[in-house]
Amino acid sequence: MYTDCMFFNIQLIISIIIFFAKCNCNNKIFYLISVYIDIYDTIINDLMILILNQDRIHLVEEYIDITESQIYLYKIVPLYYQSEEKEYILYKKPGDKIKTERINEEKHPKLFIKLSDRSKAREELFDNLNTTLAELALSRNLKGVRSTLTLILEEAFRNTDEASINALPQTINVLFERYNEQPELLETIERIKSISHVVIDHTINVMILTFRYCFFHKLSEQDTKKLALCALVHDIGTSEVDKNILNSKQRLTDEDYETYTNHTSKGCDLLSKFKKLDSLAATVAQEHHERIDGSGYPLGRINICFESELIGLIDCYEPLTYLDKTHRNARSPFDSFKLLKEEVLQGKFSKQLFKDYCSCMGEKVILDSF
Repeated sequence: MYTDCMFFNIQLIISIIIFFAKCNCNNKIFYLISVYIDIYDTIINDLMILILNQDRIHLVEEYIDITESQIYLYKIVPLYYQSEEKEYILYKKPGDKIKTERINEEKHPKLFIKLSDRSKAREELFDNLNTTLAELALSRNLKGVRSTLTLILEEAFRNTDEASINALPQTINVLFERYNEQPELLETIERIKSISHVVIDHTINVMILTFRYCFFHKLSEQDTKKLALCALVHDIGTSEVDKNILNSKQRLTDEDYETYTNHTSKGCDLLSKFKKLDSLAATVAQEHHERIDGSGYPLGRINICFESELIGLIDCYEPLTYLDKTHRNARSPFDSFKLLKEEVLQGKFSKQLFKDYCSCMGEKVILDSF
């Protein structure tokens, strides 16, 4: 279309030149016309370069690659491969599924989806991950449950979009339905080691520990699901923090620490965009590092909601108990509670909340001095 317009304009200019030539126009007019042609020619060349570059950009953006380990999850969305001539050719029709043998034996090329299919593909991905999670939970495949939870969280943290956030309540529903009557299985799941990023492992453990608290204290189904969902997304703001800061094994500089502490506000801002999500999730993301004596961050709030204080306490307990550091091994639950008890005595957490959490974890000895 651009090319046709340009040729039409060039032809128009030539016609004008011929017209003036036939009319025996003076040299001054002819000179002005020739100057105009030179200017126009320069503009056309620049436009052609711009259009060609836009076409290249469009070509790159038109298709996006999919993660190798997730190919089996796509059925509705068509998949494409790239030929040697760099053309995208249909590999799997909508509604078809690639045979398991081909996937297992890697007998397929690198696959792509159309950019225009991205939203539909994301919805299908999370629907199938939650279906897989439910099937594994039903068959008591606890390692499979842990690895599928990891996949769900990795995708949600990697691309925080409407499809991923809207799928997480269903993840919580699956876990509630399968483990409400057998909460002891959750303890096994939280102890399973994985090779995922430390933030993903931490998030899954905080969610499971929150479930255990809710089941032990017999909270309602609605409150349990709401709290577990808040736990699942409480650290989602870390998805916008530099990975070098998150992965650092050294003490953070003041500047890096300040950047890290902003993950609470970033998480709140992120979650506030999703209207279908309970607003409590954004509040907990903002407040889970606040303390009731005002010593927390980022705002030094004193009046924080119960959900933020509970998940904040669990958020402190989890890395003490489950994470080996370069300078120390993971502590026993007893030693972790002993350390946290000092913070309770300093006024950072309420005594009653600490007692309730200790009791659900079976650490009643710690409570003797209260």
